[in-house]
Amino acid sequence: MNVTGDIKPSLTLDRKRQFLNDGIVKLIGIPLFGILIPNITRLITNSAYQLHELLLSYGYFVIVSFIVWQGNVLLMKYLSYRVKWKKETYYNKILALLASNVMYSGLVSAGLIYVWLSFSHEQLTNWNPLINSTFVIIIAAAFVTNIYENFFLIRQQLHTLSRVEQLSLAKSQAELHALKNQIDPHFIFNALNTLSYLIVADAKNAKLYNDTLARVYQYILSNKHRDVVLLREELEFISNYFYLLKIRFANAINMTIEINDMGAGENLILPISLQTLIENAIKHNDFCDEDPLEIQVSVETNYVVVKNRMHKKAYPVPSSRIGLANLDNRYRLIARRNILKDEFNNYFVVKLPIISIKQ
Repeated sequence: MNVTGDIKPSLTLDRKRQFLNDGIVKLIGIPLFGILIPNITRLITNSAYQLHELLLSYGYFVIVSFIVWQGNVLLMKYLSYRVKWKKETYYNKILALLASNVMYSGLVSAGLIYVWLSFSHEQLTNWNPLINSTFVIIIAAAFVTNIYENFFLIRQQLHTLSRVEQLSLAKSQAELHALKNQIDPHFIFNALNTLSYLIVADAKNAKLYNDTLARVYQYILSNKHRDVVLLREELEFISNYFYLLKIRFANAINMTIEINDMGAGENLILPISLQTLIENAIKHNDFCDEDPLEIQVSVETNYVVVKNRMHKKAYPVPSSRIGLANLDNRYRLIARRNILKDEFNNYFVVKLPIISIKQ
């Protein structure tokens, strides 16, 4: 996998996929099959039984129908987990499903019917009723299972289209948000003013500032269309980005980066996600040299944790609320996980899930 490229959204439902609700089938279809099949195939002679014996017999056939149905559903689910619906394996999967339906339905129904015949009042002169009943059960099971699978595929396709549309929308919003950051006149104005000042007052640091500014914009331009990047690249970017902020705000802001899991840097994270959190902290808090904004970034085993002490502005700034909401939505669609947000002891904490490179 290209670790700095795109992760395509999963086009199949995961192991917790939602199959169709077969409650109606179980409630109506199974008893109906249990009553009709033995009569259609003349397996049972109703007049040969007392009422309670007849009820017990039909109850037995309903149980047979349930066992055949439930077994076929489990087989279908198992095959759906094991074999993905791809063009090159489509017919193989259909054949495997039909073969498993025929084998399971035939063996189970024939065995259970034979057990019933051993205790019944039927006087069979040949095995035709048993064979006919088994054959009808196989046909019914294959037909119903095929309908069930087709409905499942329709639902799966709708789910896939919905996920692709949501991801496309989220990426578009993220790109617009990144573009806004790139051309934010306040950021450009402040950066150029700072650079102009440094050129006159400190030429050596002016060159460093200019080079860092170039790396920041290069990173944003290179990664705004990507789904994931290496965590170590994002940490390097946020260090460069914070350097620009530090030149502007001086002692009014501080940031520490603590890496507790040394191997996590080779895993993945959404690009420009840490910038969103740093930007959010600066935007919504008051700070000064005497009371600086302290931002702590720590890399844990499964999360990157960004924490800052809250000192909310007396007059909240207008906010589109796109940043955190979009970041959470992108994580949900790309990694199937959500970011975690919490406020405690006057601190605002956000945890970004680390995406394993093995996925």
